[in-house]
Amino acid sequence: MIVREEAFRHVGLSIALVQVVVGLDQDVAFFGYLAVMENVNHSITHSAVFLTIFTNLLPNLTIKYMVYKSALKIIFLSFFLTLLISPVRSGMLGIRYSLLVGFIFFFYLTIFCLKKYNLKLFDWHILIALTIGLWIIQLPIRIFNFEQTLISLPDVIMHTLAIICGYFYWQLKNPYKFLSAFFGCLLATFMFFQGYDLWIHKLNFGTFTGKVNAYNLPTKLEGFNEQKNFITEKNFQNKIVLLDFWTTTCGICFEKFPQVQTVFDRYKNDSSVMILAVNSPIEEDKSNQAFEMIKEEGHSFPVIITKDADLAEKFGVKGYPTTFVINQNGQIVYKGDIEGAVKMVDELKSNSR
Repeated sequence: MIVREEAFRHVGLSIALVQVVVGLDQDVAFFGYLAVMENVNHSITHSAVFLTIFTNLLPNLTIKYMVYKSALKIIFLSFFLTLLISPVRSGMLGIRYSLLVGFIFFFYLTIFCLKKYNLKLFDWHILIALTIGLWIIQLPIRIFNFEQTLISLPDVIMHTLAIICGYFYWQLKNPYKFLSAFFGCLLATFMFFQGYDLWIHKLNFGTFTGKVNAYNLPTKLEGFNEQKNFITEKNFQNKIVLLDFWTTTCGICFEKFPQVQTVFDRYKNDSSVMILAVNSPIEEDKSNQAFEMIKEEGHSFPVIITKDADLAEKFGVKGYPTTFVINQNGQIVYKGDIEGAVKMVDELKSNSR
């Protein structure tokens, strides 16, 4: 009789201990069961405690399985959408279309997942799962190839923003939910039409717009034109000067030359404006090759070949073409593409009147 009472006392103690453990951390309940068993040897105690653990853990394990399964589905959907959009980014349409199309699809994917899984997962869990699916491949690639992947950084940022906007659209009430969607769409539209160009300009030239605080020429500019006349910065005094640095092997340079010709035609009779295409010679160049190539293209703007082969590097040129604008005080006020340079020349000319 004493033995039976002792056994049932252990049963009650064991059940209570396991219930406490289950309440605190279901994952370690089984270890609590083993620890209790070291001190209780009666078979009825084993059965009672095991039954308690099983009945407590089974519903929790089922719920956890459903939660993990739902989260993995969301991660897969986000990752799969990333793969579907990648041909847009790498194909003929390019990153500009990828960030716009991706924003739309990721926004609607977020709404879809929140509607479908909100009873199984917390909303913020869904947000995290979508973000993981988007970044699971992007993050390691961008960490190990940071410089090379900067060109497409706005793309993944806009897709992430789409997930965030979709999340707030789901969370907020009218009219604030529509404000989140409107803000996101407005930013995506801006990036499509202008923002991405500004980003590329920043990568290529160091500024978003090309405008810089006025600074003196970093070195002497010396070169000769087709008539073998020596040209230096002394020829720039009291003039607005556009310098377009290029090389004979630069295909983009030749694509931009019509714009150089247009601004030259506009100001060729204006002695206060000077347009120069500054050729940086390379070893493969033949004598007078730069002058001949410009003539063959049908252009008439002035060309000079620099005396110093490293002049472009000293000016801070990292890629061709790079265009500088010098104001009437002999200071550089613009460094960037030809489109922005033409606007700067027009602005300086307008201000000088």
